[in-house]
Amino acid sequence: MKKYTFLGRSDGSKFCIEGIDVFAHKWRSQGECDIVLDPTDKTPYSFSRYQINTGSREINFLAGKFRDDSWGFFRELSADDLFF
Repeated sequence: MKKYTFLGRSDGSKFCIEGIDVFAHKWRSQGECDIVLDPTDKTPYSFSRYQINTGSREINFLAGKFRDDSWGFFRELSADDLFF
């Protein structure tokens, strides 16, 4: 089972991952979904996996809408992250 870390919420106007505003770039669907838990109440949601390309790097993340219509963002934990 994959593990994810919650990056934050957004009203859709701006959200930065690694200093890059994801709403300023085209999101490419990776054709995958996974279940993540809303950190406030642990409700499960199916979020899609996306990638953006800034020209100098690629950023991968999961995103979707929570019940309150805010965007939620998650990132898959790497094997190194799991040992801390």
